[in-house]
Amino acid sequence: MQNSLDQKISLPLALFIVILLIATLASIAADIYLPSLPAIARVFNASESQVQFTIFAFMLSYSLTHLFYGPWSDRVGRRFALLTGVGISIIGSAVCAGAISIEMLICGRFLQGLGVAACNSVGRSLTRDLLSGSQLAKIGSYLGMIMIFIIATAPTLGGYIQSSLNWHWVFIFFLGYSIFVWLFTYATLPETNTFLNPHATKISSIIKNYYTVLTNKTFLGYSICVCCAYAGIIAYVTAAPFLFQNTLGLTPVQFGWLGFVVGGSVFISMFLNSQFVLQHGLEKMVFVGVTCMSSAGVLMLTFKLLTLLNVWVIVVPVAIFCIGAGFIFANAAAGAFHPLPKLAGSVGGLFGCIQISGGAIASALIATFNLNDQSLLAWIFILLGVIAFMSWKFLASREKIIF
Repeated sequence: MQNSLDQKISLPLALFIVILLIATLASIAADIYLPSLPAIARVFNASESQVQFTIFAFMLSYSLTHLFYGPWSDRVGRRFALLTGVGISIIGSAVCAGAISIEMLICGRFLQGLGVAACNSVGRSLTRDLLSGSQLAKIGSYLGMIMIFIIATAPTLGGYIQSSLNWHWVFIFFLGYSIFVWLFTYATLPETNTFLNPHATKISSIIKNYYTVLTNKTFLGYSICVCCAYAGIIAYVTAAPFLFQNTLGLTPVQFGWLGFVVGGSVFISMFLNSQFVLQHGLEKMVFVGVTCMSSAGVLMLTFKLLTLLNVWVIVVPVAIFCIGAGFIFANAAAGAFHPLPKLAGSVGGLFGCIQISGGAIASALIATFNLNDQSLLAWIFILLGVIAFMSWKFLASREKIIF
């Protein structure tokens, strides 16, 4: 099978570029327009909450369709599922670019999330189809580093586009990028699933597999941990555009550069994890992560009680939270997948759904209880840290993971 694929893909570089483009599409879609949120609110005469619900709409569709794309790609193939998903994202981006109301923008963002979910869910299966062993680990390392860079640079790029042009051009840029990804994938990617399963979307089989996965305590424990970590980051990116620009007076460009706080912090923790995880085990590294998350919330709440509100009293606790999240991201997937090797597809779909659902809930909370200071964000950090600790203590750490 591998020799056949090598013949179809003329250059290893082409394969890597396809995987990279697919992997980065969702992150760019989520983050690039964040510096434009205050401007969008002014243009549509909408409330902050209404504009923040564009993030919730994206996260909601993005999370739920993880459950669909995996089994569907087992039935129809990775190539068709990916091209369909990216195609839906293109339609959503076009709707966003031409939006004339906040309701139209919310619908466009929902379609974007509906489409780019294929990149995450099917992309993991695609990588497993094409690569194995040391090659898979090597490509995974490269992708991880590039993904962190994308997380940091997407809002920075969006800030410059917003400052130089306007928010419409942010979506026009992403529309062009999505079309490029679709065309490159269409021209380069062969079908990698050589064992199409016509029964993969059978409802009874899907329910049975998902029930088996959900009732596994180790899977559930690690999934809740990563859900809480992701939820905290999405809570921050939902509140931050208005908090930094409207309350603290930063420009879109200045706010965009703060994206490196999240990306840099996650990079630091992933580097530290690579140095210590073999010595201490992933369970202890996850514990360090959940401790950082709770500590970040306590520190931010302390600054609030001292009536301090500036860039630093928000950025420092957020950096600590993201360092904790990085430890969890680096280890939770391995812990969740470990006990159920024969159900990797179902595990991947549910793991992604649970993780992104945390972001959807967090963005909805921020949008519903919008405040002009850091207090709500601080309490969310504390709550997420406590939930993650309880999940780690009573579910995840019950099984010793040895590799």
